[in-house]
Amino acid sequence: MSKEEGISAMMKIRSKIKNYEVGMIDDLLSKKGEVFKNFSYDRLFFFIDKNVYEKYENQLAPFISNDRFFLIDALESNKEYSHLVEYYDLLIENRFTRNDILIAIGGGIIQDISGFIASTLYRGIHWIFIPTTLLAQADSCIGSKTSINFGSRKNLIGTFYPPDAIFIDTGFCETLTPEYFNSGLGEIIKFHLQADQKQYEVLKKFLALKDPHSPQALKKIIWSTLKIKRSYFEKDEFDSARRNLLNYGHCFGHALESASDFTVNHGEAVIVGMGFANLVSARRGLMDPEKYAEFEALLKRYYPRFDLSEIAVDDIISYLKQDKKRVGKGLTMILSEDIGRQCKYNDLTEQEVRDTFWEFLTIYPHAAPAGLESGKKRTRKR
Repeated sequence: MSKEEGISAMMKIRSKIKNYEVGMIDDLLSKKGEVFKNFSYDRLFFFIDKNVYEKYENQLAPFISNDRFFLIDALESNKEYSHLVEYYDLLIENRFTRNDILIAIGGGIIQDISGFIASTLYRGIHWIFIPTTLLAQADSCIGSKTSINFGSRKNLIGTFYPPDAIFIDTGFCETLTPEYFNSGLGEIIKFHLQADQKQYEVLKKFLALKDPHSPQALKKIIWSTLKIKRSYFEKDEFDSARRNLLNYGHCFGHALESASDFTVNHGEAVIVGMGFANLVSARRGLMDPEKYAEFEALLKRYYPRFDLSEIAVDDIISYLKQDKKRVGKGLTMILSEDIGRQCKYNDLTEQEVRDTFWEFLTIYPHAAPAGLESGKKRTRKR
């Protein structure tokens, strides 16, 4: 890739599996020749988010041209391991070979499905990712992870297998719903809270903009977020040390996603997860009250409009027990002390989670007035 080919910014990612590049390109769907100029292949096969196809059908038609494409509903249930057979069948029956390229167009669910299939079909095929959500553009597109659900257990199965290239067009964010835009903000906020004071100021300036949806604002904050993430995983690609800290907000967040039957989307669940983890930190004396109040004031602006009292604390605890990051008898959570100061704790007790949950309900802006009691009494849903 190069800027001369219409790419306004380019980032190189080093990987022990294969190095790859991220390019930003405006009006991407009108530039098929430029996008695939440097790739050698026989045919292109597209996995496309059905919703994206419906919104951009006219623009996608010339981009896809006569290539084969398959539409996938971007639902958590569709990245469940039992559905993988359908995706393998689609490619194999259409005579996909190792000389072809799989192109994924969509958000994180389409990325996970495509990345996992690409990592396992024929022991590894070429694939390219075009992320269409803010969350995927600012976070999940880099880092090599693929994640598949096992029943109601989120991201329990997966591999490390990066795309051959990633192309970001922030224009796709113009059609995101407020919930999905906030989902991307959740990860953007998380990364900047895990950086340093200078990058924290970048975040605050972005969030204070009258129009954070503007293409220039999005390009700047996406690039900032990707650089922070790259700094975490390039020396720990396989998630064995420092990269673990990027699960800040994810332990409770993943549990909330599962316990809500995925009615709370990922990034917004992470925002709630950070708020919960911060309360644990404050209760333990790890985060001082002033810092806790500062972080909570920032986060609560983006909490999803979801009645948290509808979730049973026993459900949360059950899913925390299944967290793939758990290594001992205690429950695991990434706790924060300040900007760039997070640590993994493996000693949370069930009672600590219960007590924190009931307190969290009293401050959560979208919990019903009787949330404390419902959180205590409600039985586990099936």
